[in-house]
Amino acid sequence: MRFKAYFKMVFLLCVLFIYAPLVQAEESAIELDGIAATVRGQAVTCFDVGRGMQVLRKQLQQSGMSQLDHNQLYQRALNAEIMSQLQIHEAHKLGIKVTEAEVDSAIENIAKNNRIDIKQLKEALQAQGVHFSDYRDNLKKRMLNNKLINIAVRGRLKISDEAMREYYRKYLKNPKPIREIHLAQIFIGVASGSTMDAVKKKQRTMAAVREKLLAGADFSDLVTLYSQAPDASTGGDMGWFSRGGISPTFAEVFQLPVAGYTQVIRSTAGFHIVKVLEERWKKPELGESRDEVHARHILLKVPDQADEAMRAKIMDRAQNIAREMKSADDEAFATRAKEISQGPSASRGGDLGWFKRGQMVAAFEDVAFALKPGETSGVVTSPFGLHIIRVVEQRHVDPNSFEAREDQIKQALTNAEMQTQVPHWLASLKAKAVITMHACENLEHAEPIQLQLSEKLK
Repeated sequence: MRFKAYFKMVFLLCVLFIYAPLVQAEESAIELDGIAATVRGQAVTCFDVGRGMQVLRKQLQQSGMSQLDHNQLYQRALNAEIMSQLQIHEAHKLGIKVTEAEVDSAIENIAKNNRIDIKQLKEALQAQGVHFSDYRDNLKKRMLNNKLINIAVRGRLKISDEAMREYYRKYLKNPKPIREIHLAQIFIGVASGSTMDAVKKKQRTMAAVREKLLAGADFSDLVTLYSQAPDASTGGDMGWFSRGGISPTFAEVFQLPVAGYTQVIRSTAGFHIVKVLEERWKKPELGESRDEVHARHILLKVPDQADEAMRAKIMDRAQNIAREMKSADDEAFATRAKEISQGPSASRGGDLGWFKRGQMVAAFEDVAFALKPGETSGVVTSPFGLHIIRVVEQRHVDPNSFEAREDQIKQALTNAEMQTQVPHWLASLKAKAVITMHACENLEHAEPIQLQLSEKLK
């Protein structure tokens, strides 16, 4: 069943949890009611920190590392639990949720992508000593964190039109094969407002990490022990990048060969060491040739609980507006949309920008693509309500034009920004939180008790 390859992929999704042993609480030497820390009033238990330590220990031992610093494992596991609590709290504050149906779908996709069924997935987890319910809970937590980062960080990034056009001019206008590199990083964050002594201490730590690399230490092991970035759970994997599609902070990596790594890099978020894992040359890919429409609309919503009389009244109003707007120019239509439209585009005069087929609901786009520039529709019904549509412009997009590559460029530049913005955001979450540390006596003892715990958890 090729479980070895499968588990590599599962590990990338489960935040170091896939190797976690089955834990019978009554057999553990950890105090089940012990508190390691409180984060915004929520407890981080000694039990969870102890389990996290065992995950880290087993992972490092399987990679060949035999000399493990107990206190370092404790701090790493404790920090992971603290960051998890902070992200759960932030997601709750923003009303972000992951449904059980979404988790079901994700698990089905994991199995499908690895050519196994759900039963085989459960067998594979059981063979590693992992309860399926625990696996599911941790996958759900990871999905929640991804949603949170997309909303709290990615959704707030603004990529300028100038930056996108400059990227197109440099890297896409004249198509040719490009070198892409697969990167991983070790990251130690520096919270805004940190003292000079605190910054220098972290810089010395990162310098010591690089010395370990020079002495032959395994990069992924040092990621596990030191890195504070979200990608630490996947061996520091940052993904694939092309020149121009990475933060300028890391631009020097394109001068490195495979297996090379940078000096210690200072960013606004902290300190980084970046390694080139592999490279590939990619043939140029042309964009999509297509027709697009630039349109405005006025939307009147129809309440779900509306009776027939109310629906008729709203329809009558929409038809009157459509007749009124039939001979109006674009400025008059935009003014009217600002006054009465009930959609999110109202503040922009109902402006929906450019869109291609497949981006709008069928009823809406069928009418929009049938109209000529300057024409206004009658009333169009969709699941969102009643629309009056005005087409401003139409265009045909050539395969390698800026317009055809716009989405690709925006994604590349957004991913580049995310490399520094996500660690900075996580550091700010921690800096603003009230965190109180407590003691886990059994966990803070040296190796003999820890070894006893390890035996109990096997």
